[in-house]
Amino acid sequence: MALDKRLQQYIHAGQLSISNDLLLHYQEIGMDNDDLAIYLQVTRIQNQGDSASPTTLARVLHLTENVIVTRLKSLITRELMIISSATKQVETYDFTPMIEKLLQGKQVSEKPIISDGKSARREIFQTIEAEFGRPLTPMEMQTISHWFDQDHFEPDLMLLAIQEAVANNARSLRYIETILVNWQRDSIKTPTQAQIAKQKRRGVTYTYDNLF
Repeated sequence: MALDKRLQQYIHAGQLSISNDLLLHYQEIGMDNDDLAIYLQVTRIQNQGDSASPTTLARVLHLTENVIVTRLKSLITRELMIISSATKQVETYDFTPMIEKLLQGKQVSEKPIISDGKSARREIFQTIEAEFGRPLTPMEMQTISHWFDQDHFEPDLMLLAIQEAVANNARSLRYIETILVNWQRDSIKTPTQAQIAKQKRRGVTYTYDNLF
């Protein structure tokens, strides 16, 4: 009887389809076994219409929530995953970048999954985490990645904008981005130009309205 019940559970759980090409080549695009397990669980959970939250993933993978968050951040940093949509309660993960790397046959050199801290991107992540006094969320990691990949802000200006935001007691990515957008709009491309502009605007505080 117990076996029949377990069989019914097995049938109702459904099945997950995974490409053999991914199973053969996932390591070549920079993934390890834990990354693959996270991908499979996220896909399974989201296919069921549920949220693949760090709490849920930690429970099914028998890992700590901190480890899951670190892994999700790393997948974003390595351009294997993006957050396709997010609310305060729910984030939806999209592995299209992983599939694109697989199709393009992109390979990575052997190196640690987590950055060694020397890259400009990692420096920005670490600086903001230090100034905010907390780890960045995966969504915040993606926002900062957009500063590099889509907005093409200069890292030196990012660091200066972070300092400006902290000085104004405005520890938010939105505020930092506002400063960067204003500088980009005013053709400010170096920290020196930004400092000169700051002197001219002494006493003026950045506001979100300055974006328009």
